[in-house]
Amino acid sequence: MLSKWNWIIFNLIVCVTTSPLNGSVSEDEIKAFLQLIELDYEDACYNTADVHWSFIISPSSKTLSIWEVQQYNYAESIKMWKNEVIDKTENTKGQLDPSLQYKYDIIKTPGDALLRDKDWEKFIHFAGTIELQRSNYSREGILYCNFINYLSYIKYVEYFLSHNGKFEDKQAAWNNWYQQLIPLVTNYSNNLLLVAKAAKVNGAKNVKEYWEMLSGYSDGYDKVKNEWSRINNLHKKVAKFIGTNLAQKHEFAVNDTLPAYLLGNLQGYDWTDISSDVLPYAELIYGIKNNLWKKKYVGKSLYKTASKLSSILLKQVPQAEFWDKSEFNQSCPSRLLNFCQDGTMRVSTCSKATMSNFLRAHEDMGKILFNQMTIESTPILNTINRYSGLEEGISTLFGILSVSPAWLNHTHLMNSTNDNEQRMIVSLIITALNVLPRLAYYYSADLWRLNAIQENITDPAGLLSSWWKHRQEYEGVSSISTDNPTFLDDNHIVMNKPYLPKILGIMISFLLYEYTLDSTEVRYNNIDGKLMNSNIIKMIQQGGALRWQDILDKFIDIDDISADALLSYFTPLEEFIEENEKEFKYKSGATADKELEELEKHILQEINTPTVTPQPTTRNSKTTTATLDKKTSNAKNMQAKVEKPLESKSSVYIREDKLNNSDSNLPNKISLDKSSLTVDTLDDTQDSTHKINTSKAVWAVSAVLVAIVVICIIAIFGRQRCRKTPKNRRYV
Repeated sequence: MLSKWNWIIFNLIVCVTTSPLNGSVSEDEIKAFLQLIELDYEDACYNTADVHWSFIISPSSKTLSIWEVQQYNYAESIKMWKNEVIDKTENTKGQLDPSLQYKYDIIKTPGDALLRDKDWEKFIHFAGTIELQRSNYSREGILYCNFINYLSYIKYVEYFLSHNGKFEDKQAAWNNWYQQLIPLVTNYSNNLLLVAKAAKVNGAKNVKEYWEMLSGYSDGYDKVKNEWSRINNLHKKVAKFIGTNLAQKHEFAVNDTLPAYLLGNLQGYDWTDISSDVLPYAELIYGIKNNLWKKKYVGKSLYKTASKLSSILLKQVPQAEFWDKSEFNQSCPSRLLNFCQDGTMRVSTCSKATMSNFLRAHEDMGKILFNQMTIESTPILNTINRYSGLEEGISTLFGILSVSPAWLNHTHLMNSTNDNEQRMIVSLIITALNVLPRLAYYYSADLWRLNAIQENITDPAGLLSSWWKHRQEYEGVSSISTDNPTFLDDNHIVMNKPYLPKILGIMISFLLYEYTLDSTEVRYNNIDGKLMNSNIIKMIQQGGALRWQDILDKFIDIDDISADALLSYFTPLEEFIEENEKEFKYKSGATADKELEELEKHILQEINTPTVTPQPTTRNSKTTTATLDKKTSNAKNMQAKVEKPLESKSSVYIREDKLNNSDSNLPNKISLDKSSLTVDTLDDTQDSTHKINTSKAVWAVSAVLVAIVVICIIAIFGRQRCRKTPKNRRYV
């Protein structure tokens, strides 16, 4: 903290003493000025993230209102800083240094926050309202199954889609969820048109150019278009192979598309949880799924496992604050939030040991460590106003490595087999079901929005029809009813963010994989402690001050992003499908599915059952008990159980007779009330914030006193004073 305030004081001195009398501004003065703007950005970003976090954890009309007010203030600040930077640099002498020019450009074109006040208010209100409405639907209770009698509606639907069930019942549950969102489509059509206005105020010719600017890659959509035909051929082969097997399992007619409600989740672009339905080596995948539950890889325990991979690859682990402040017993998919100070991030996730969550935890860990390692060199402006394809690339690389045979062996998730080909194919199919559907969905979603804006499609029926047309063409996914607005379940789409950096990031991840391993083979041995190439580590640590595509070129000599490495990686899988698609006979996994569901019931009961703490019998027992009650919550009890040694006697391996009779031993209800956890968490946060703010206040007062002395001395000698600074500046 001291060094940061010393830097502020130094910049004030520079501001006062270096401006020549002719009114021109030196590069040193601009550098100092931009540093001060960045500190303002940092504070604003932290405050906004803090409010957003409260809204995510405790969605309500109150937290929504606070979030909206914070967003309005944030936009006003961004506009003010933009104007200040333009005023300050209008008399600049000569061309700026590339790093300064880069910062200047980002401040000048910050993105959607430049919208007119009324448009920004509409945009934010719609995004917040739709998230709150989804949350309200998510909290509607519903009776289902034998082992949990009360769960939120969305958890019920997600469970139903990802587990065994009748074709018609899955379709009905999926339809019922999205029918509730149909009234919101009209407002979304107005929201989407604001992208064109945002492009205009940021100086872009059209939305395509605007999203490419925010993604840091000019002509990015043309690049993806050139590569898409090759990726699409691979995607279609995998989708056809899956469709044939799903059709046999659910007994429906095969066609060129897959029913969206049979893909394991609501949105239908993550297919990893149906992997055991589509392979001749299904027993290995069932083994992985069983082991995820047996080892209780859920919530915090799962992210601890992912952090072990980051420790091996990057010699880094998340900061203590990540573990203390994150919420590991909320809902999925996980929400990762950047707090913009010292690389601090938090995650809100659920306690489910699924293949999808295993991959997501490792991908989240890649982002967490990327931001933590780049904090010294990456401008906060990159974090706030731009989307990094490089960050997405590191994230997806962690996902690829998480299901490599080497890491599955290291974590004891894959049962032993001497057949390396089976291990390779299992690893490849899981990766393919994670990566390829996402690629297709991202590309389809961006093209759909660009097309709707260009053709001015604003009526709800036209938007829905166009949406399903794009999904069918690019993803191979369909729905009998085309009035289901699945896009309203996507925060990225609701917030008008481009998927382009994620598309580029996936292609980058395979280029990094190939660069690191110097091969497209999937490793079978243990993860090597020196697996990550040192140039990649240097790229992450030192390369944040420039555009990320320039960084790729500078550190690892990648000047062109292509799908070559991705296609090379999946070549063995493509050959396997071509050889086996005609001869492959579907083998029912109903028995294995039932056993897996029984195991899941048992483990969920075990980790959700509160631990009874014996009360002390001393004179101060009342005080001690009250203190313990304050500090203990159901979520913490659950996490304590999850973090027990994996080889403990906690019924990790369930006998068959217990599985068959488990229903009778399970509780009727499991409480999902997290009010006690929320209160404790907020109290801890407030205490921490109070201490931090007190420390900041001490240094702020010191900085002000020193600054006043310096300014007075200079004023005495007739030197030029600094311009008047706004009241909300950090250094005041």
